Amino acid sequence: MERTREWFQEVWLYPVIGLALITASACNSRPASPGSRAAGTTAASDNSGSHIDVMCMGDRINNPPGPFHYSYKYADASGSVVQEADITPQTMDIEIQDNSGSHKYHGVRSDEASWSSAILDLSSLNTTVMSARLDSLNGTSAIVQQGTDAINGYSATRYAIDTKNANASDKNRFETLFGKGSFEKGTVWMGDNGCVVKLVLDEGVSQANGGVNQAHYEMAMIKK
Repeated sequence: MERTREWFQEVWLYPVIGLALITASACNSRPASPGSRAAGTTAASDNSGSHIDVMCMGDRINNPPGPFHYSYKYADASGSVVQEADITPQTMDIEIQDNSGSHKYHGVRSDEASWSSAILDLSSLNTTVMSARLDSLNGTSAIVQQGTDAINGYSATRYAIDTKNANASDKNRFETLFGKGSFEKGTVWMGDNGCVVKLVLDEGVSQANGGVNQAHYEMAMIKK
């Protein structure tokens, strides 16, 4: 299954690594005053357990731990995408609707090309970009733990995400990285296995013309 692993790296892992390196470079290049460093340290300390991991979903799809239903929705001003998939360790049954229409696909684990095509079908550059932005918020005041829930068949910890309610230091850092007017706001449930089981997120992406492109995400992993 070497080719399958290559597909996973190309469509799920490598884009995020590149974005993470850009994020890290931007963080390191911005000088911080003693006061802002202190504020950042306090925020990280207060939210040291706040860690949102979206890209782990790629590994769950590539190597299913058991049968589950995967759902992904994305919408912005240019259009929308809806992905639904019933996934087991042996098969994937996928249905996708987007601006080009709709199609279905049946992937089989025993057929390397078939499984790789199924993984590629469910990949999304929008998801990798969103993941990199959320990763930049881990350990900051923009993520607040709210409690625990039983959801989608899993035990999960619920987190509220809101960059506009972050402290001044974290808010300034986010806008320095992604542009003034950019924002992330939503709720995510992280399973006990450390992977997202449900996410609802609204996002604002700063544009070169001064505007903000708004997008909406929904993602879910439902145990069967």
